[in-house]
Amino acid sequence: MDKKFSLILGALLLGGLLKAQSFQNYFADTTQRLNIEAQASYFYGSNGVSNKFINHFITGGRIEKEDKEEAYKNLKSNNVFGADLNFNLNAEIPFDTLLGKSNMSLVVGVEMVEHSDVKFTDDLFKLAFDGNKQFAGSFAELGGTSINYFNYQQFNIGYIKYKKQHGNIAREGVKFSIIKAQEHIAITVPRGQFYTEQYGREIDLDINYIYNSSDTINKGLAAFNGYGVSTDLFSEFYLKNNDKITVQVNDLGFIQWNKKSIQIEADTIFNYDGIDIENVFDLNDSLVSNISQDSLLNLVSTDKSNGGYSIALPTLINVFYTKQINAKIKIDIGAQYKILANYIPLVYTNIYYNFNPTFVAQTHFSYGGYGLFNAGLVVAKSFKNKYQCYLGLNNVLAYVIPKSTYSSSTFVGLKMYF
Repeated sequence: MDKKFSLILGALLLGGLLKAQSFQNYFADTTQRLNIEAQASYFYGSNGVSNKFINHFITGGRIEKEDKEEAYKNLKSNNVFGADLNFNLNAEIPFDTLLGKSNMSLVVGVEMVEHSDVKFTDDLFKLAFDGNKQFAGSFAELGGTSINYFNYQQFNIGYIKYKKQHGNIAREGVKFSIIKAQEHIAITVPRGQFYTEQYGREIDLDINYIYNSSDTINKGLAAFNGYGVSTDLFSEFYLKNNDKITVQVNDLGFIQWNKKSIQIEADTIFNYDGIDIENVFDLNDSLVSNISQDSLLNLVSTDKSNGGYSIALPTLINVFYTKQINAKIKIDIGAQYKILANYIPLVYTNIYYNFNPTFVAQTHFSYGGYGLFNAGLVVAKSFKNKYQCYLGLNNVLAYVIPKSTYSSSTFVGLKMYF
């Protein structure tokens, strides 16, 4: 007993690896056993900007003129981009070693979560990457833009309950999390138009926006800029024909950011028609200070304050139906949606093939979310009934035809039984 708990605590102190995107058991657990699972994953995607463009933007590669022109062709009036980077480490401890409950397990763990999502207009994208010359004599539409970025760490505790249904072992569980909030940036632009005079003699900005940020001085992994709570829950239901329905809700909660947070609001019209220079031989530091970032921000802001604020976490709802075709093949058909995250409803199917009891391959097809069409592959391997590992790419085509695909993701996990 002491040896087991020492092992669990030691593993938890090692740090986290990430929560995989899919909620799957590649090898069915028919009995409760003490286990530790580490997971890691990343995802990014857009419904209008290709992987080739995103990869160059993220890595600092050169974005050619043809890359931008190709992106412009695919853009819509409203576009989305999203990204997630997660790490987690969880341990499941059967209650029969603690409270004599043979059908329940305690779950404890740690997680690191980083998320961003953006909604943007095609005009804003063109303005950012090619300037305002192309809008001479016309307006660039900025309204409807929103940006949300945050990262945090959390400690999890919950339980999993095992129950028999129609001769199968179904599970249900709840996990409660205490959050240490690290960083947050959010921008919302309900209304915004940027006008460039035909000959470039003046520009006008009519904008209404709200900017929120956590403490800009206190940054890094050790930063404690707020706190929060969240809940995850799931339940499996077996039907009489042995098919299964799974319902999952993740990250139902909020974060309260501390009093050192910043909020800037603006509802204003800004006109710029150049800088008056009385003497061209007397260009000094005062001119530079007049056009600094802070001074421009002050010109288009009408209210700036410090104080705490709350945000609701993007909550994931995932429902899927599992059909066992035969001893080797099963299929999932599902849909998921992420609330408050500029997310497009996603539909998907997974097809599993068991080559043998210790090796499983899964193909994945989906449409929606932060991308368009995805085709993925997962392989999972079990060793001596003590170790399980899996590696998945939810969009294999991103590495083959990045110019024609719109999202990329990878996840990896390791599970150890004792």
